Amino acid sequence: MKTSILKPIGLFTMIAGVIFLTAFDYYKSSRPLHNTGGTASSCGSPGELGTCSRPTCHGAGATPAGIADNAGPGTLSFTTSPAIVANQYIPGTTYTVTVTISQTGKKRFGFACEILDNSGSSNGHINNTAGTVVVTDHINTRIWQAYGTGRLSITHDTNGGFTFNSYSYHFNWIAPAAGFGTVNIYLCGNATNADNLADSSDYVYTKHMVLTEGTATGINQAESKALSANIYPNPVSNSMSLTLNMKESGVLTAELYSMDGKMVRMLENNSQTTAGTFEKTYELNDLPKGIYFLRINANNITETRKVIVE
Repeated sequence: MKTSILKPIGLFTMIAGVIFLTAFDYYKSSRPLHNTGGTASSCGSPGELGTCSRPTCHGAGATPAGIADNAGPGTLSFTTSPAIVANQYIPGTTYTVTVTISQTGKKRFGFACEILDNSGSSNGHINNTAGTVVVTDHINTRIWQAYGTGRLSITHDTNGGFTFNSYSYHFNWIAPAAGFGTVNIYLCGNATNADNLADSSDYVYTKHMVLTEGTATGINQAESKALSANIYPNPVSNSMSLTLNMKESGVLTAELYSMDGKMVRMLENNSQTTAGTFEKTYELNDLPKGIYFLRINANNITETRKVIVE
């Protein structure tokens, strides 16, 4: 009798377990990634539920008693080097982006940013990023994608933004190639009490910027072409050669980063160089296959190049 009783109980338990796991899998796959730092799908771009102010996050915009976005005394800014002039990006240019959130009396600051094409797609499962977003500070920033492979956001990391009154985050954006067209930047910043509570004491600020495609002239062209960095072959299977046009003697740094922003190889560490053509070959055959980013800095001019190892 014990056996006949236990068998139905065991079968019921197994069925219940399968139902629970199936439901949990669906729950996970139907939601954007959430983490202890920034959150994917929180910039208010097409198809998203809102910004960081929604009730399940910082709650400042929660109804009926919440504070609306951009209603606080703080500020949110998005600046680049080289500067984006007249809301026009230069195709292929590497921009060093600085996002600054400020509000007197606040203890921690966070952000989320999406740089998207002009399709207006509301499908968060699709990654419609314009150009390439590169993590340059993997301690304070990181990249997340909705549903694991969908819309890409760069956000603050778990330990980022702990300071009083103001904080600035940095990352690189490689503008898309010529002919891409209009780019939309969705930006959200929050100024918080760092108390782990979702309430209306956390202020949220947002921006939506529309950039049109420009041409490389004047200062932008001079800065973006200053090093004329060239890598070959690319894709790389064994070794990679780097050539630079050094306008003057100085100090050279070259660092190779993985897609998640971790430095995997220091190729040049404050190396002294002379004016003229710099050329050197580096062995990369021990690196896993994938996409990397080579960040080059010479005499305070920075360029980034995508490197494919196969």
